[in-house]
Amino acid sequence: MKGYLVSDGYMGYVDGKYMLFASEGDYREYISVRSEAALF
Repeated sequence: MKGYLVSDGYMGYVDGKYMLFASEGDYREYISVRSEAALF
């Protein structure tokens, strides 16, 4: 996981590009759900 804080939230690295999330926690949850979905 890779990212950084910005004035509008948290820029998280996903699939080769940065996406804006409301918070780092939202980014971590998104990554977690994605990795769980990839298992199926």
